[in-house]
Amino acid sequence: MIKDETYKRYEGDTLKQPSPVISYRPKVYKGKVRKGQKAIRETIAPYFPSEELKQAVEYARLLNRPLLLRGEPGCGKTRLAQAVAYELYGANYRERYFEWHIKSTTKAREGLYTFDHLARLRDVERMRRQDAAPPPEEDADAVLNYRTFGPLGKAFITSKKGAPSVLLIDEIDKADLDFPNDLLLELDQKRFYIEETNEEVIAERAPIIFITSNDEKELPDAFLRRCVFHYINFPDPGLLLRIAKSNAERLAEEYEKEVMPDKLIKSIVDRFDALYKEMNGRQETDKTPSTSELIDWLRIHYFNYLKGELTEEKILKGKLLHPEVLLKSLDDYKSQMHKKENGGNGA
Repeated sequence: MIKDETYKRYEGDTLKQPSPVISYRPKVYKGKVRKGQKAIRETIAPYFPSEELKQAVEYARLLNRPLLLRGEPGCGKTRLAQAVAYELYGANYRERYFEWHIKSTTKAREGLYTFDHLARLRDVERMRRQDAAPPPEEDADAVLNYRTFGPLGKAFITSKKGAPSVLLIDEIDKADLDFPNDLLLELDQKRFYIEETNEEVIAERAPIIFITSNDEKELPDAFLRRCVFHYINFPDPGLLLRIAKSNAERLAEEYEKEVMPDKLIKSIVDRFDALYKEMNGRQETDKTPSTSELIDWLRIHYFNYLKGELTEEKILKGKLLHPEVLLKSLDDYKSQMHKKENGGNGA
């Protein structure tokens, strides 16, 4: 679809298994880079995108528009950006991958840059008291020490032809109603201006931007028009089993023990899927368990397996094992425990 020889399409094949351990040092986008930073080690969990999701990524890249992702919690919205960045850049993906986690108090400019006016004023006053020269305002480079780029600013700076940066804007609906509209110009033109330093930052190549929303608020129409949209469905039983098996292999590597047998993994997924469908079908449910809870539940079962205390019968029959890992509200917990007391299997 694209003739650019440097273009690499996202195929979703790189994370069928956990990544090798990656070690990186976060870069500092302010003044001089601090020395002696401790390296961070991570392993990226498997990720299994659908064909429709891979196509949505392609459309967003072709149109140079953000990909807006919606779906139930735990369906994989947040992890897509990291999976794409890792497939494009491998172990060095952190050099071109940035995350912006939105809070209720987040302002749009924070994603571009922040400027420490108080620190600059303090330094100016100190220099004046010492009668030092030249003061910071007369030194063109000194003022840059007070400017720090945010995630969107970093993505613009590092995005190059043939090597676009990848940015995650997570849970945009947590911000106030004006937040999405405050980003329209920057998302359209891929540039922004810094008044304090008289700099204009222009992305050499449009970053690949992923935006997630949990539908806490309606997003403005003007913002939606500038996005490609995709809804990620909750994984079906077959995909849940693939996710569970990959994470079981990851656990075995982490603890240097044998992998849990497939029959036990399938029993765990079957019980989880039955619980999910039962809770998802009840209006009274506060929170249905997500894939994140499934992975945590799998880990607990793995510990019991290593101790020789896990069987298919224990997983599938009788009371729900380790409900505190799956049930995150008091009403949901009471509902499942009430079934157990009345002879149900808790799912």
